[in-house]
Amino acid sequence: MAGSLLHLLTYAAGGESASKFWQAEQTLLPFAAAGLCGLLFLWPAVQQAGARILPIRPGSPVIYLTVVLGLLLVAQQLSTQVQSQPPLTYGELLAQDIPFLILAFVGVGIFIRRSPRDTVERLGLLPPREKRWWLVSIVGIGVFMAVAFGIEALANVVAPSQQKQVTDVTTVLFSHFNNPAAIIFLGVLAGVVEETLFRGALLPRFGIVVTAILFAALHIQYAVSFATLEVFVLGLGLGWLRVRSGSTLTCMVTHAGYDIAVGFLSLIAK
Repeated sequence: MAGSLLHLLTYAAGGESASKFWQAEQTLLPFAAAGLCGLLFLWPAVQQAGARILPIRPGSPVIYLTVVLGLLLVAQQLSTQVQSQPPLTYGELLAQDIPFLILAFVGVGIFIRRSPRDTVERLGLLPPREKRWWLVSIVGIGVFMAVAFGIEALANVVAPSQQKQVTDVTTVLFSHFNNPAAIIFLGVLAGVVEETLFRGALLPRFGIVVTAILFAALHIQYAVSFATLEVFVLGLGLGWLRVRSGSTLTCMVTHAGYDIAVGFLSLIAK
């Protein structure tokens, strides 16, 4: 918020043109709004109102931190435009994902409020209630691919230029992962880390829809596009699978399998 106000004063003093001002504000305003919402969430009445909608504990510092991080993710998503980014390396990918995995375990209170065994149970890192959910998780890979291809087909008709930009950015971003071993590594890493955080740690507290929104917001390289809708819909499906199966492991199978299948199809298409 301070940055946005300072920028407004600079513009008012004539230090910047109107076009540059509004271009910069498109980036700053979402973060200012996120900061304001974060401050409002400190108000006990707001937390109590939120607790009537979501299964959260008013006054919990862990919940507050999660809400603030979620707001920042959404703000970054809203302020991001589809633009070229340098290719990710293995080191950068691990440095990006491992903290999320640690956050999931720390966030549910490992060694503080829960023993390692209780933490594993809280995160859903146990087999599903019934063995048939393993089959459902595998079938879900094909279902997710059909849904994703349908959304992409719609995007090619409604917003072809934006869809091409998203495809080009994604291709460059993951250009180092262009062999079978790398594709499997990428799929397994994303499946394990993201499902542990979102469907394991966050979903029991925030529900399917809010978790899916945060899941979509994490994938900021897509900006606000049909690709965001695609990730959101997949997040809803993974949330349903987590609730019905009672296990995050099934979500990992579907998520990793989907990413690997899409990666291999892209590799074959080349």
